[in-house]
Amino acid sequence: MFVTNHVLAGALIGNRYPDRPVTAFLAGVGSHLAMDAVPHWGCDVSAPGGPERFFRVARRDGLLGLAVVGSVLLLTDRRRRVATAAAVFGSVVLDLDKPVEHCFGVNPFPDVVQRIHGGIQRESRDGMPVELAAGALLAFADAWMAVEIRRKTRARLRPLGGGQGRGQEPGRDPLRRMGPLRHPGERAGARAHAP
Repeated sequence: MFVTNHVLAGALIGNRYPDRPVTAFLAGVGSHLAMDAVPHWGCDVSAPGGPERFFRVARRDGLLGLAVVGSVLLLTDRRRRVATAAAVFGSVVLDLDKPVEHCFGVNPFPDVVQRIHGGIQRESRDGMPVELAAGALLAFADAWMAVEIRRKTRARLRPLGGGQGRGQEPGRDPLRRMGPLRHPGERAGARAHAP
């Protein structure tokens, strides 16, 4: 799957485990493996022009993924930010093999991790619609989650009385209980004097 899709999944996971960054990280890694088992886009890098085609798409996806990471972390409530960052990192860490291998000529993961990650891949040249549909669905789910979190936070911050202001009862005018407005030197019940 595209890195951007993994990032979007990681954002959902991080908000599911806001107080447990280690759990969020592990769930992010698990989501990566599950998503890579779904048929998705890939190209034969051994074919003529394959590496160029792969890196052209990967470069765009990587830049978009970085922008989404920045947006997710910027918009995430600070109490959830550590877990969300851990989940996002967990959801993309297995794909760091490609840029590291491309830049430094070495795969950073042990053979067993490479075998597991490579063995579950179901890549296809025809998998682009799956990638785009998954990205749209995950982006919608992230947006919906953000709205729900904001709504619940506002409801939690609302006073227990359910009114619009502190200690205000619903449907009551807070100024009404103050009575009529008086001049600072005027006593209650006294008539106002004309100037």
